[in-house]
Amino acid sequence: MRTREVLAQTAVELFLEDGFDAVTVEQVAAAANVSPRTTYRYFHTKEGLALALLTDLDNHFLQSVQARPHDEAPLESLRHALAEAWAWLESSGQSETYLALQAFVESHPGLMAANLQRGYSQEELLVATLETRPVFRSSGDLGPRLVVAAFAGASRVAVTTWRRTAGTVPMLINTLDTCIASLLPALQSAGESPHVR
Repeated sequence: MRTREVLAQTAVELFLEDGFDAVTVEQVAAAANVSPRTTYRYFHTKEGLALALLTDLDNHFLQSVQARPHDEAPLESLRHALAEAWAWLESSGQSETYLALQAFVESHPGLMAANLQRGYSQEELLVATLETRPVFRSSGDLGPRLVVAAFAGASRVAVTTWRRTAGTVPMLINTLDTCIASLLPALQSAGESPHVR
């Protein structure tokens, strides 16, 4: 296992067991048999160390999107790419850790803020990737940003629903498909005027 992976895994184990504030970067380094200096070379902040698994998942997702056919419908590319990233998560044996980490992050304001910033940066990279698709007319087209924002919302709902049931990754992908299919009808019904009785 590479040094970065050892550090990330050790950090998550310690943070989940003892709490984010109670564990120092130096303690993580010692438990991983790595120097603090080496640890900071891989992770510039303690928050980055805690969110390493989520960052790795993001990287797999982005690479999968970039590898999808250029003429594929953008929403379809995002759906397939995220399914591939989640499959990687399961095959690497980290889906349970991912579940625990998601709940852990939401319980800590500092980590939540860092995670929101991480998510925003990821969305910007996805927008830049989709902007090159022929379906969008120009760099000023709002389409890529709207597609990414809508997909991000659908995937968050899917993950939240999945966490409540503690299901499998195939169940998560099915939930994502349901959320995507429900997205347009939900938006359309939200824009309707209420019926007067």
